This record gives sequence, structure tokens and C-alpha cells, in this order.
Amino acid sequence: MVDRKIISLAPTHTETLYFLGVKDKVIGVTENCDYPEEAKSKKTFGTWAYPNIPEILEVAPDLVCTFSSHQLEFARFLEEHGIRVFHSNPPDVKTAIGDIEKLGRLVEAIDLEAKVKSLVKRLEKIAEVTSSLDFRPSVFRIMNWNPLVTVGSGAFQDDVIRLAGGRNIFRSVTKPYFTVSLREVKKKDPEIIFFCEQDLKEKIRKSVSWKSIRAVRKNKIYCFPCGLTCRSGPRIVDMVEELAKVLHPGLFV
Repeated sequence: MVDRKIISLAPTHTETLYFLGVKDKVIGVTENCDYPEEAKSKKTFGTWAYPNIPEILEVAPDLVCTFSSHQLEFARFLEEHGIRVFHSNPPDVKTAIGDIEKLGRLVEAIDLEAKVKSLVKRLEKIAEVTSSLDFRPSVFRIMNWNPLVTVGSGAFQDDVIRLAGGRNIFRSVTKPYFTVSLREVKKKDPEIIFFCEQDLKEKIRKSVSWKSIRAVRKNKIYCFPCGLTCRSGPRIVDMVEELAKVLHPGLFV
């Protein structure tokens, strides 16, 4: 039973633990854990990319939450040293919701079923509309600008696009994250482009190289907060909702 000390090494899990109502059990986070605001007051154990493993071992928490393939090595190391670890790396939204539920059981969250159900119901409401759409706009998600990185099938962000009623232009690629060329993007000619770096809007608008792409010509370029686009915690549902409004403004308000 986890009843005393939890350390979250990923913003996704920090948000989830607060959503689950067990913030008092969280004794530490990373410098990147910025939501909710009060999480910033927790003791930090390094960054998401470089957590302070020796200090974590010294504290000897009851549970450490790790995320993604990047932190898998840290997770294994901690387990080898007797620390209980909850690790997740969801390939889609359904798995992400399942991970929230699994973590909730592990930390004995109160009203867990109702909390998870609230997320599922919101997704079902969107699916009622998007499941029967005749038109799905083509979408390009920029993960990184230089080099240009995007998402393929196997990334939860690809599934967010699908659930919101869009078509990821690189869904046929089975790698979750990979580098593409601008030439490849031009060939796919997406109708919508979105990212989480605010300065990319002006870079794309002012670039002669990008001006021929439909999304740029029609000013269908959108920036969402990183907390929505890059995390698979409870706010992944917020991201599906917000993207659906962009893709189908006449259907979602």
C-alpha cells in the first residue's frame, strides 16, 4: 500500500496525482512539473530529463512515477534498488486513461471510478460527433522545429488528432516520433498545423519555404500550451476538445 511518500518524475504524473486527490502524498516532483500551480512548491529532484537519482534513493520513497521511453532506464535502476515504480508510456488516449486508473488504484485514490468516468464521458461526447464525420482535415503536428520532428502512429498525440476528427498526415509511419523534411510536408500539404512553441507562428508565416502549404496560405496555424499537447495526464481530454474546436468549428463550440 502506498500511503506516505510519492515522487513524480514527470509532469504527466504530477498532474495525474493531483487530479486523483493525493497531493498530500507527493513529497517531490521535477523542475518541469508546473501544473497545477501549487505543485511548484514541492521539493524538486532534478529535471524530467535528468532526475536526481542518488537523492531519490536517499529519501527512499514508497513510490516513484516515471514516464516514456526516456525514463525507462531510470525506472529499472530504481526498481533494482528496491524502489517501487509506476511507469507508463501510452501509445493512445485509451491507454492513457487506463494508466490514470491504474495509478489511482495504486495510490488508493478516493472516488476513483467517478474521476475516470468523468474523463471517459467527455471523450464519448466528442466521439458521438467525430465517429460519423465525412470530412477529416489533414493535420501536421510539429514536435520540434530544428530538426523538424512530428508524430506517427504509436504516439498518443496521433490518437488525439484522430479523436478530434482529424487525419495525421504521417499516420502511416509506425514510429511514434521521427524527423521529416519540409519537402515531405509540402507533398502532404496539410490543412492544419499545430505546435506548442509560440514563436513558431511568426517563423512559419514569414518563411518563404512554407508559404505554399495550405495551412499557411489559409492561416490555419495554431499554438496550444505544452501542458495540453505534450502530456497524457487528465488534460489530454482538454486537448482533444480544443483541437476538435479548431478542426470542426461548426460542430464544436
